[in-house]
Amino acid sequence: MGLVIGLSGPTASGKSTFASALVEALEPYQPVLIGQDRYFRNWLDYEPEEREVQRTSNHPRAVLWDILEAHVEVLRGGGTAGTPVEGTRSWDRHDPPATLGPSSLVIVEGHLIYTRPSLRALFDLRLYVDAFVHERVVRRLSRDLAGGTTFEGATAWYRRDVIPNVVVHSERTRSYADLIIPFDRDNPTAVDLVSRWVQARLA
Repeated sequence: MGLVIGLSGPTASGKSTFASALVEALEPYQPVLIGQDRYFRNWLDYEPEEREVQRTSNHPRAVLWDILEAHVEVLRGGGTAGTPVEGTRSWDRHDPPATLGPSSLVIVEGHLIYTRPSLRALFDLRLYVDAFVHERVVRRLSRDLAGGTTFEGATAWYRRDVIPNVVVHSERTRSYADLIIPFDRDNPTAVDLVSRWVQARLA
């Protein structure tokens, strides 16, 4: 069985940055990094009007959980999994196909992954990356604007989708973490500590 690490935290807390640093630090083990966002559904199973009502990125209904969990189980057992998955936004964008694994180390990153009890049970270590809420808001808006979203569009989506969901579906799941990592700024000490834990487990 491979080692599986969960890496969660609210939007714009620094999860992706921390995950990248961890992958780099553990490069000799060739870790597989699975981003929950690649399993966001495309909502095409809803009619257009209902689609706009249901559409979200911050509620658990946004994720194709059965497929994500199946991929984690396969990778944990030493197998491989292919992405993108039909029915996801990644599939609709025609993201290039990728084969994940095999590897003895799997890192699963996403702000909703601890909402799924059966997925949580697959993690040997549960990390939660956090930052001061005002820092997260600035990061989120800066990221959206850099991606081409207007300020009005970014703030409207934040009010519509992030504010109602982040407390319930992201912040409250910090109670499931084994280790909470402050990430208002880069935290190389935390990267080093987690890396040493992984190395000891895989030795």
